[in-house]
Amino acid sequence: MGVIERKQREKAYRETSILEAAKKVFLTKGLIAATIDDIAAEAELGKGTLYRHYRSKEDIMLAISERATSELYALFAKAAEVDDSGLEKLLRMTREYYAFVMENPAYFGFIAFFESPLPTTNAGVVYETTNAIFELFQTVLQQGMSDGSMRTDFKANLMANTLWASCNGMMQFIVSKGVHLAEQRQIDSGELFETFLASMRNGLHNPERQVK
Repeated sequence: MGVIERKQREKAYRETSILEAAKKVFLTKGLIAATIDDIAAEAELGKGTLYRHYRSKEDIMLAISERATSELYALFAKAAEVDDSGLEKLLRMTREYYAFVMENPAYFGFIAFFESPLPTTNAGVVYETTNAIFELFQTVLQQGMSDGSMRTDFKANLMANTLWASCNGMMQFIVSKGVHLAEQRQIDSGELFETFLASMRNGLHNPERQVK
C-alpha cells in the first residue's frame, strides 16, 4: 500500500469514527444540545484533530444526514426492484423504512432535520437524495395505478407527497413517543406500525382487484 492510499484510508477511518461518535452524542443529547466538545470527547480526540476533518457541528450533521438518506434510498430502490404489483412494492418500501428507523433511530433525526434548509450548511446532496426518494415513491404509485393494484381516483404526485409526509410523521411519532406509548398506553410500536401499514393498504388498493 502506497503512502497516499494509506493516508486516505486513515482519513476515512478517522472520519467514520467521528461520525459514529457523533451519532451516539446526538442520540443521547439531541441535535441542538450536543456540542463539538461532546463529540470530540466521545471520539477520544482533541478538538483540533476533529476540526481538521469537520469545520463545525453542522458539517458533521450534514455528513451523517447524507449517509442516512443514501442508505435509505438504497433500501427503497432494492424494494422497488422486486417483481410485484405497485401496491406491494409501496408497502414493502414502507416496511423497509420502519426497519431502518428501528435499527438506526439516530439517523431518522437527521432525515427529519434536513427537511428544512439550514442557512449555514450546503445540504444539496441531502435534498437531491430526498427528492430521488420522493420520485421513487411517485414512480411506484404510478405503476400501481397502471397495473390495477391501486385506485386511480387520485393524482400520483399528490398521493406521493401525502404518503411521504404520513410515513415521516409516523416514524417521528414512533421514535419520539415509543417508550411513552409502551409504558403509559400499553401500545407496542410494532403493532402501531402494522396498523398504519394496514390503513395504507386499505386506502390505496383497488377494490375491484383481489390483493394479497
